[in-house]
Amino acid sequence: MANSMAMSSGFGGQPIPHRNDGSGTPSTQLPPAPGERRFLSELELASRWGMSPKTLTRWRCMGNKGLVFAKFSKKVAYPLDGECGVLDFEQRHLYVSTSERAVAGGRQS
Repeated sequence: MANSMAMSSGFGGQPIPHRNDGSGTPSTQLPPAPGERRFLSELELASRWGMSPKTLTRWRCMGNKGLVFAKFSKKVAYPLDGECGVLDFEQRHLYVSTSERAVAGGRQS
């Protein structure tokens, strides 16, 4: 569940259905329907990145880390897809060396 890509049931979402190849066991996940947003909980994201959930809490309070989040009552969730989502954030923070960021389609000078 730590690396779950589907919206957690605690956020009122439906898990992504699995495709069945006829063997009786689910094989791969179907992509989300257009317009369906997928979220990671604070604990799921902290586990994915190997950090404390308190770090994410501090980043939200500071507001300068670039991660967007949604609030569902008292629950906090991070969108997986889209601009400023988790996957976009991870892509923008790739490095080829300690001084050079990786850029999609090549290296940055």
